[in-house]
Amino acid sequence: MENEFSLAFLTVKDIDPIDMVQTASETGYDYVGLRLLPAGTDGPYSILTDRAEQRNLRSALNDTGVLVADVEVVRINESFALEAFLPFLEVCSYLGAKHVLVVADDRDRARLIDSYGVFLDKAAEFELSGDLEFMPWTAVPTVDDCLEVVEAVNKVNAGLLVDALHWDRSNRSTDVLKRIPEALVNYIQLCDAPRLDNPTTDQLIHAARSERLVPGSGDIDLTGMLSALPSGKVYSVEVPREAESSTLSPRERASEALACAKSVVYSGEEDTQVNN
Repeated sequence: MENEFSLAFLTVKDIDPIDMVQTASETGYDYVGLRLLPAGTDGPYSILTDRAEQRNLRSALNDTGVLVADVEVVRINESFALEAFLPFLEVCSYLGAKHVLVVADDRDRARLIDSYGVFLDKAAEFELSGDLEFMPWTAVPTVDDCLEVVEAVNKVNAGLLVDALHWDRSNRSTDVLKRIPEALVNYIQLCDAPRLDNPTTDQLIHAARSERLVPGSGDIDLTGMLSALPSGKVYSVEVPREAESSTLSPRERASEALACAKSVVYSGEEDTQVNN
């Protein structure tokens, strides 16, 4: 199967969704990842409520052939209310999205699992998966935590999202990745970063949202990570580079990130074939 790549929102977060689709098309991506709801202090995003923008974006998708892989971000906290996310799910469906990125902020594990299950049931009505992403500063900081929640909820549209940065800055274990059932992996986020031991929460969040490296240019064991995960999944290229946004255009950043991601993915496949 030919590998497929998605241009993640953070890689070109300084342009609007329609420009993002055009950039993805011009630089060779198969998909885009969109953000409709804030991850932190960002937003709000007009695409969530502006019907004309939604129609124009769907036209751009149809014209280019680019598809929507994932949409961000549903945060499940102690005050989770499904009704608040219904307009979001409707827009996701209208744009033809496949997956919803879910973040866990509720540290009551039983309540988190219950809320996640409620969200997944509704997302299934829109033919969407809900992919839970582990992050070191959230209620599911590691692969093990994420796998526990995803398996406990036991829904066919549950997913476990592996982000290279968060994996590297949690336990860096390839063995734990091998325990993830293939059916739970819908897409994989690729980037690189320097080694950072004992980081603060602020450092973790800043790097994740603003300061990553293109795949293959840092210290993350991407080859080991990919060899431990199922192949044939969509690779979301998530490389925010705020420091370079004044010197490199969105198109240049997207193009370089894709070329580096492909180099890592294909070189890893070649190594696997040789070792087999």
